[in-house]
Amino acid sequence: MVTITVDNKEVQVPSGVNLIEALKAVGIETPHLCYHQDLPVCGNCRQCLVEIEGPRGMALAIGCYTPVSPGMKVATSVSSPRVAEARKAVLEFLLVNHPLDCPICDKAGECMLQDNYMMAGATNSRLSPEVGKQYHGNPEHSSIDSKGQCRGGKCIDIGPRIVLDEERCVQCSRCVRFMQHIAKDEQLQLMSRGGHTYISTFPGEKLNHPYDRCLSDICPVGALTDKAFRFKKRVWALSRIPTISMSDSLGANIWADYADGIVYRIMPRCNTEVNRSWLSNAARDVAQELHKNRLLSGDISAASKAIKETTGKIAIALGASCTAETIAAFKKLALSLGERAELFGGSFLPVQAADGIARSGDPVANRACLEKAGVNTNLGELSKRAAEFELLLTVAADLWDENPEEASSLNKIPKRIALTPFNNSTAKNSTLSIGIRHWLESSGTMLNCKGLEQKLQGVPTNESLQVKSAKETAEEFLI
Repeated sequence: MVTITVDNKEVQVPSGVNLIEALKAVGIETPHLCYHQDLPVCGNCRQCLVEIEGPRGMALAIGCYTPVSPGMKVATSVSSPRVAEARKAVLEFLLVNHPLDCPICDKAGECMLQDNYMMAGATNSRLSPEVGKQYHGNPEHSSIDSKGQCRGGKCIDIGPRIVLDEERCVQCSRCVRFMQHIAKDEQLQLMSRGGHTYISTFPGEKLNHPYDRCLSDICPVGALTDKAFRFKKRVWALSRIPTISMSDSLGANIWADYADGIVYRIMPRCNTEVNRSWLSNAARDVAQELHKNRLLSGDISAASKAIKETTGKIAIALGASCTAETIAAFKKLALSLGERAELFGGSFLPVQAADGIARSGDPVANRACLEKAGVNTNLGELSKRAAEFELLLTVAADLWDENPEEASSLNKIPKRIALTPFNNSTAKNSTLSIGIRHWLESSGTMLNCKGLEQKLQGVPTNESLQVKSAKETAEEFLI
């Protein structure tokens, strides 16, 4: 920690950070657009102006590019009218050619340009109606509106998942820096110069990357929007719950945004030790798949009776997304059944290399908990020994969709009970299937591949979803 003076008060701030982060540490928010804590600094929006004492007295400087140093004297808009006026002037230049799209823009309600405008104090536009706005955009996409005004490109399909509105872009270069430094796949670039600058893909190319939906998160305005969420719901109508992605063993920290029992989107929740500010497209897709093909029924009594009446060996296969509490509940069930029950866990999907962003490559999200509980995570052994078992109980494990060929040997087991959220191939290959809650609708604990214990919080389910969690179902079997 170092001591600096902010608005004539001495404060302790972390050393080795820039002024935006230092001021945030003492509760002072600095307006910005181009700066992002997990991207290289570029310093091109000029919104984060502060005054810093130097050899010639107090002088304006940008906070994002200025590291803190002991004894530094800083003035923000609280104590410096000059800073307040400079920020307003920069904001006026940013807004002068920005479209008045707020009522129809998907970013309304979480737009940084809106936030900065309100922070600076709302003012009337000084733009002359005779001059009109000069919109940014690729000349190939420009058009003339009903008022005779030349407009920049709107609703440009630049890839399978992202839509670009060129005239909303403020040239912050966040998207360019993300693709260059995080995704390591430079698919976007700033084209042309000065007031004619616009964002574009390379000629004849599309934006297509496993993390390209992160661009919608980091775009400070509504220039880059996610097709999966576009026009689905206003953000102020959503509630959110902090939880953990069980898509793989890294356990990315996420926000689940929902309304009326429907999950509309999954967003990254910043955790510097796990996924920083990033989330893969695959982890986000869970929101779109959650409400499709659900299994909403099942006879728990019949399943319980089948388990109790089975005299031969019973295999219990726990899926990759089972929480520690679910694992414990089924371990207790297995102990109550004695030596005839054997626990397996995991997935038929292969383990791949980590991508270095927000995926470990291991599809078995809670492998660490399974191994800690002494559960055999080699499902290949279950396939080879299928003939030994009289009953198979799968728990949130879609084995027949993961690897139909490997799972086909499990059809040798006469009785097959599936506890699954979806009416999937495993349900269809079972003699009895019972609907359960998805991991996104359940609370519990997971231990990620780095050894970090993380807590899931379940999204409130739709009233029509009358199913229990896997843990509750295991407890029913015990009764």
